[in-house]
Amino acid sequence: MAAAWERFIGHRVLPKAALVVLAASLVAAFVLVRSERRDAHNAGVLDTACGGVLSRDSVRGLLPGDETWELYADLDLTGPSGRGPRTLLRCSLDWGEGGGLDLAAVPVLDAPLSGVRAEDILSARNAKEPGWATAYRTATTQVTAACPAGLPGYPRAVTRFRVHASLFGADGSEQVRAAGELGEAVAAAANLVRDRGRCGGPAVEPSDVRPLPWPVAGGSEDPEEPGEMPPACRWFRPELLGGKDWGRGEPNHRGVTGDGADACSLMLRRAKTVTREDQTAVVTSVSWRGPLLPEVRTEYGAELAALSRDPGPETRRKRYRLAVWADASCSGARTLSRVTVDMAAASPAAARADGVLDAYLASSGCRAAKVLGKVWK
Repeated sequence: MAAAWERFIGHRVLPKAALVVLAASLVAAFVLVRSERRDAHNAGVLDTACGGVLSRDSVRGLLPGDETWELYADLDLTGPSGRGPRTLLRCSLDWGEGGGLDLAAVPVLDAPLSGVRAEDILSARNAKEPGWATAYRTATTQVTAACPAGLPGYPRAVTRFRVHASLFGADGSEQVRAAGELGEAVAAAANLVRDRGRCGGPAVEPSDVRPLPWPVAGGSEDPEEPGEMPPACRWFRPELLGGKDWGRGEPNHRGVTGDGADACSLMLRRAKTVTREDQTAVVTSVSWRGPLLPEVRTEYGAELAALSRDPGPETRRKRYRLAVWADASCSGARTLSRVTVDMAAASPAAARADGVLDAYLASSGCRAAKVLGKVWK
């Protein structure tokens, strides 16, 4: 044994080679241990962040496996909380110099209404929203999810919430191309909020998650391209006013979609006009539901009382506006709806009002509709 050792240490190459192998083995063991600790740490971060919805499968390919992830911020207020939080879920993971993943779920809160008339509802479109409510506009991807049963803890019904996520590379630049890969994580977060809040309704699928294709300006709840019809107005077709002459250019439109009310106002121009008063027609639609209904009946009490005894339009007026009311079940909620048709002549307004109301109710999936009556304004 001693002779073998003497031959080994006396060899010109073997001792140095052995030292190299030993050092390499120690380095490999150190790297392996460090890698295993990093993987265990990262797995623990995923188990904790955002209620544990960030599974390895949902973030595979998004987070660098050779970096240590740190949970920078974590907040989970999903489920009954006793009060309405402005943030339901939020977490931020950081790595490297500037890499990070930010994910948040926030309620969609309607701007406070100054009243229940159409103009009051439409004016809410211009209300300035806080930063936490508009962060989705600059996120890598987002989804708006329905909560038909209402999120708990709010004084007024909150039947929608939004989940958005942003991914940043090691240099701090947003990884826009990762929007599709983020879909599973965002959908998982949305379904966690739905399940804990007992929202009901269909689950959110990764295919429902998508980036906003254009910047959103103002207080509009739904993004629209310039000139595009607002969602609250998409039920309308110019043919409802009769003939093809009510379609010159794009109609002047305003629309708002909210939890308690939807409103739309459209002004159309006639292709060929006979008089100055006859060149435009105005159609307005409003629907109210939930806690707003008692206030609507108070605000419009005189008009509702006149539905059964309206004497008809006054003669020799420059404009005639006819309001039609209906009571229906729309999307499972009792709803009061009112449409008005404003034209230069009484007879075409009267002839078209019922068709306008029918189209409006049909677009909302309303059932058991009952027309309450008409009144000239």
